Amino acid sequence: MNNRILQSVIEITRQRDVDSLEYSLVATLAEILPASEISLCKLVNGNLSADFEEVARLSVLADQTGEKRYAWSNESRIIPAEPHMRECIQTTRTLTCEVDELIRLLVPLTCNNKTIGILSLYSARDLKDFRELIEGFFKIYANYLTILSESEHDKLTGLYNRRTFDIKLDRLLHDQRRKKEKYLASGYRNEKRKITTDARAWLGIIDIDFFKRVNDEYGHLFGDEVLLSLAQTMQKCFRNSDLLFRFGGEEFVIILEPIPLDHAQKTLERFRSTVSGHHFPQIGTITISAGYAGIMEKDYPPAVLDCADKALYFAKEHGRNCIHNYETLVESGKLITTIKSGTIDLF
Repeated sequence: MNNRILQSVIEITRQRDVDSLEYSLVATLAEILPASEISLCKLVNGNLSADFEEVARLSVLADQTGEKRYAWSNESRIIPAEPHMRECIQTTRTLTCEVDELIRLLVPLTCNNKTIGILSLYSARDLKDFRELIEGFFKIYANYLTILSESEHDKLTGLYNRRTFDIKLDRLLHDQRRKKEKYLASGYRNEKRKITTDARAWLGIIDIDFFKRVNDEYGHLFGDEVLLSLAQTMQKCFRNSDLLFRFGGEEFVIILEPIPLDHAQKTLERFRSTVSGHHFPQIGTITISAGYAGIMEKDYPPAVLDCADKALYFAKEHGRNCIHNYETLVESGKLITTIKSGTIDLF
């Protein structure tokens, strides 16, 4: 095997989370292939009739010496499923077409015998001589994706597990810092990108009220049904870009992408109302309590969790079946503030 290819395989399988794996695959193919752009797109919610989320895209340019220069697109975006992409998904076959004098190669991504996305490559050359190599790398990626996905997700609910939380939150904080730096560097010229103090990410802790009673009175099978139903409701109520976790037992965590405080409150209230309106056979209705806190780019993750947990405890102590925001509780004097910043001033 070509040593360069062998090293590429080693680099791909060195990754320990799905996001890094995706970037590693795209970067590896960009180094090996004569491509001008490579992107990895996944079906939104795994729905074959849905649009795609572009999770990684790399543009490749050559300078005057012929040296390759790479430019990553750092923001995921939703893109409509145009006919060639739809055909690739439906037939699960590699597809070649011409677009603006470039050759486009579309390779379907399957994981656990389920089509979940597409690899898209643009090149000035016909990539047919590279198809076997591309498909081989894609199979390695798909096999490793299965292993990583199983390690990142809770087996019962399919949500992210506690182990994945630190990685995802770390990446979110990094993205927030990068976006803020980009905004400040722009000199505020684009008002549509205006950053407000109220638009931030939010971390919420959700707890099922009196869940122990369900397990004690009806058994763990019914308890598991409640947990699974709650997870499915979360997936329906929140955006695809929001991060959903099961921390264990009846405790769930959600990270909402940056929105104003009132929007976050309405979003969580809508979820709470949906849960309380659902009827379980034999059990009846189930309610949830939640506390949430804002996440800023310099915050210390465990401290944010602690703030959200304090707001949750307040909800539990004041009637349950309700949502409370940590910052609002502090402002009203109902809670004592907790330092969240990663930097502490010493006097």
